[in-house]
Amino acid sequence: MNLKRFFFSLLAALALTACSDEAPQNDKYRTLKAPVTVENLPVVTEVFSLSCGHCRSMEAAIPAIEASAGVKIGKAHVTFNESATFAAMIYYSAMSQVEGTPPRGLTEDLFKFVQEEQSEDAEKNKAILSTLFSKYNLVSPFDMTEAQQEALFADLERADHITVESEITSVPTFVVNGKYVVNTSAHQSAEELADTLKMLMAKKQ
Repeated sequence: MNLKRFFFSLLAALALTACSDEAPQNDKYRTLKAPVTVENLPVVTEVFSLSCGHCRSMEAAIPAIEASAGVKIGKAHVTFNESATFAAMIYYSAMSQVEGTPPRGLTEDLFKFVQEEQSEDAEKNKAILSTLFSKYNLVSPFDMTEAQQEALFADLERADHITVESEITSVPTFVVNGKYVVNTSAHQSAEELADTLKMLMAKKQ
């Protein structure tokens, strides 16, 4: 796939979507019929989207949740529709170039671009993204080498497998031990959410 052509064709058409099209559920988690088969899946993985306002708000709570639950939370960008997949491409364009913990502020800047700064002007969007990536000494999505594009699409494919196998239809959510999907809307606080994560991590496989 030609990454530049894909970006130019969709940048102007990108539209924010709701975090979920489903009615809220009361159950705090559900058990998958079959575990997620993606290799090296973190014990707890947050599944999110840059286009989701609730996911952006969740970012501030993640450190407290990690501290309370005693776990390092991994991340996977959802790919359940075209808009989410496009946002995932932006996310993994950056994260595929980052080793370990992303630079402070990078994820928030990506949220800001998708939710506030992108417009119908493709050239303007390209300029904003190029400046954003340069700020963190990363290669712009439009200037990636073939090897960098391959790394991007490997990350994107992995995220897609997680989305499909965990039957994700709303975000933000958390996948625990590749078997349990947490309903964040059924929790009233970060502490309550952390308690659910701890309970699920302790469940017998």
